[in-house]
Amino acid sequence: MENSSILSVNSLLEIGALVCLVAAIAIFIYHEVRTFMVKDLKDRYDYVNTHEIRYFWYTVIAIIGAAGLYLDKVVGPMIPVSESALPVVRVFFLAAFVVIAYLVLSNGVKLLYPPVIERRLNRIRNKPRISPMGNVMRKLREEEESVHLDQTQIDAQASVIHSVEYDVWVDEKTGFKRVEKYMGFQHAEKCSECGFYTLKIDSEEITRKPSQTEEGLLVKHYRCSYCKHREAREVVIAKLSTNA
Repeated sequence: MENSSILSVNSLLEIGALVCLVAAIAIFIYHEVRTFMVKDLKDRYDYVNTHEIRYFWYTVIAIIGAAGLYLDKVVGPMIPVSESALPVVRVFFLAAFVVIAYLVLSNGVKLLYPPVIERRLNRIRNKPRISPMGNVMRKLREEEESVHLDQTQIDAQASVIHSVEYDVWVDEKTGFKRVEKYMGFQHAEKCSECGFYTLKIDSEEITRKPSQTEEGLLVKHYRCSYCKHREAREVVIAKLSTNA
């Protein structure tokens, strides 16, 4: 009777592990399908930026569940305890495995996954846009953008709180223009000290305001969330005459 009970528990654990594994695969496929169903590249960028890490975590948690249940099925019966204490020990073993695996993978995801997302976002952001007339558009260089932005956009791009970034795409055959807005402070960069993609904008300040005769200067202060390294970078703000 006890052996049949153990077999029954093991069967349930195996089924649970399989369900978790199928759930992980289903979550991954669902996210990828949803991503490629978004036709507009800017909207796709925003979708990936907003949802990818969440769906990735759902997938990781499902895989942890699958691994924990299957490992409990394999290792549980071999734990040298009495039959009466075995269920409690197996539950404790499963809980301990899930917690440890979550903590280990949590640090791994925070340190190693951001560059994967950034590369994907950069591919989407820099993929050539197609104008309504069917022509391939050209992304303007930073020094070419100012004349295509209004004063509100220029001010936002040089905001003291947190600047935004604008990409300007132009159909050179028809003159059609598309301006896309990106929140630069949301993205991590590679830290020069620890090498992880954990360097983000912490604050910004305009040290010299632009005028009609002189360029301005914006200083971006970066901070690494892993090694706490700090650095500052200067960004030139175009003259007001050029902005106009």
